[in-house]
Amino acid sequence: MKKWFICPYCKKKIVKYEKDANSKGVFLLCKNCKKEIEIRIKK
Repeated sequence: MKKWFICPYCKKKIVKYEKDANSKGVFLLCKNCKKEIEIRIKK
């Protein structure tokens, strides 16, 4: 099952990830609010 990572500033969907994903140190630019966000996903 896939989940959405939500921008903490504008609350828009940014990227989809699997429920067993791990992520740390990945930065994305939100297309809506133009802020840089670190994608932290823990199991």
